[in-house]
Amino acid sequence: MTSALLISPFHANKADAASPYTERQHQNQTEQKKQRSALSAKERQLAAVQKQIYALDQQINGLTLQVVENTREIAKNKKEQQRLALKIRKLQAQIAEQEKMLGERLAVRQSSADTAPILEAVFGAKDVGDIISRFNAFNTIAESDASLLKDYEANKQQLAAAKKRLDEARKELVERRATLKQKQGELASEKAKRSAILNRLNVDKQRIETKILGLKEASSLIRAQEAAAKRAAAAAKQSTPSSGSGKILSSAKGKFIRPAEGRISQGMGAASGSNGYSYHNGTDIAGPVNSPIVASASGTVIQASSGGPYGNHVYISHNIGGKTYTTVYAHMNSLTVSSGQQVKQGQQIGTLGSTGNSTGPHLHFEIHDGGYQYSASGRTNEIDPQSFF
Repeated sequence: MTSALLISPFHANKADAASPYTERQHQNQTEQKKQRSALSAKERQLAAVQKQIYALDQQINGLTLQVVENTREIAKNKKEQQRLALKIRKLQAQIAEQEKMLGERLAVRQSSADTAPILEAVFGAKDVGDIISRFNAFNTIAESDASLLKDYEANKQQLAAAKKRLDEARKELVERRATLKQKQGELASEKAKRSAILNRLNVDKQRIETKILGLKEASSLIRAQEAAAKRAAAAAKQSTPSSGSGKILSSAKGKFIRPAEGRISQGMGAASGSNGYSYHNGTDIAGPVNSPIVASASGTVIQASSGGPYGNHVYISHNIGGKTYTTVYAHMNSLTVSSGQQVKQGQQIGTLGSTGNSTGPHLHFEIHDGGYQYSASGRTNEIDPQSFF
């Protein structure tokens, strides 16, 4: 875009009208060749770095699988902990019941009837058969108590094992989570590395491409300025005013006149940088959409175009007192002139709007001492328009 151009001032003297443009075109073509070479090198670098990107992609895929596997194992671990916790609660309930039963059996054994079971079996029996029956009963009770005690011990062992496994599962979960966090960090790092490599190379490539486009536009603008200078020099030699079709809307006189009606919403000078520039190289005139915009001075339209930061815009080259000036009219809603057309001071060239990088209806107006130059961070060859109003 025109914001990328740097065009040196020129004069329309007959003797040297052609040579400055020829030299600038030569410099432009040399720079274009240099930038195309840089672009080719950058594209080769992008192709070569694809191998590195492929390796990173393989590593990212491996880390992704590890993250998925760790996540799955953590889910299994949690279920195992839930199962163990339920088993522990059941074992604890069984043990509590068994301890109650064993306590009751111990109390029975300690009673007087149970202190001498053999004597009771002999002296309390009716006959020998009764004695045998009583001994069998005592043995059955003893075996039942032994089985109860055995189950009790087994449950306690299972409880201890379940608690140990639960403790191990909890420690394992902590380790799994730490591993997962590490792998997620490695994955994020590799992805960021991949993006950084590609972004850096693509930004470099895009910057070179933009510069080439700017150089091409600069070349076109140089040719237009050269043609405008020749026409202005011819008109000056013939002492005839520049012809121009179109209605003259302003009868104001002066070296440069106000190109639109409205309030000054921003003057030339330092800017905040919020809109992409830290120096405002013109004057903004806010007004109603479709209100007329006129040529600030007589001259030749060297560019009437649309698109880019300036939206619909017009560049006019002026020869005033043998010296060249360039005026810029940006963010217009519509254009009523075309490249190569000669216009008179006060003649309508379009209507006010808010196209391009604009935050509201206004005309961005610039005056340059010589050819158009631009810098987003400082002054080049601009003249403050308000000094003429």
